[in-house]
Amino acid sequence: MKHLKKFFVLLLCLITLAGLCACNKDDDTNKGNVTNKDVTTTEDVATKENITNKIPVITEEVKVEQVSGFEAKESDGSQIGVIVDSWLKVIGIGEKNGVLSVFVRNISDEDIQYALLSVMTGDGRAEFPISTLTAGASATLRCTNGYVFDEEAVYHSWKVKDKANFNKALSCYPDVFEIDGADGFISIKNISKKNIEGKIYIYYKNITDGVYDDGVTYRAYVDGLKKGEKVQVRTQHYLKDSSHILFVTYAE
Repeated sequence: MKHLKKFFVLLLCLITLAGLCACNKDDDTNKGNVTNKDVTTTEDVATKENITNKIPVITEEVKVEQVSGFEAKESDGSQIGVIVDSWLKVIGIGEKNGVLSVFVRNISDEDIQYALLSVMTGDGRAEFPISTLTAGASATLRCTNGYVFDEEAVYHSWKVKDKANFNKALSCYPDVFEIDGADGFISIKNISKKNIEGKIYIYYKNITDGVYDDGVTYRAYVDGLKKGEKVQVRTQHYLKDSSHILFVTYAE
């Protein structure tokens, strides 16, 4: 009887061990070709075009009250509606999720890679980084240097510095890549006839009511793709119904 009990215990251990091995193998397979990183930077060369799940960006004038989550504030004497540096219109100032924020629109026909918007407040200059603001698009921008909205303050003397335009037309290379997405994932397939060596970067932003959120651009990447190969990339910020893939970069 004792030998029979030992036999069943040993059998149970073997079954459990086999199950664990199988789970680990699946995890390794899932990790296999997937390399990813979400960042808040952009590259020197870049891109915009047809992908399967492109969320529309409104390129005409958007009113402050149309944007969910942005609470416009009144501030007597503040400069609202001004055009800064001939290309950026300040539509409103207020709060978003408790953070001092502004609502702006790129009124030029140029895609802006980066710029730093700032405004004088009651006790200093608040800064609002801009990352990938395409021609005609609007965005909410968060203050990144600690200022909060003050109804007593007069917001004035808007400035833009460190402006950088893209040095190449934005594209998702639809003749090279097929791109799709789901919550937490972006999939990319090499539909060209060539293997692609090196990293392929996919840049995207989140959108609310047709307006870019918070001036942030995210990116995910894969380490090369063989012709016909499809890879799914895990992402922290991508949402199928509110993310917009902007462009792709790779070594051509």
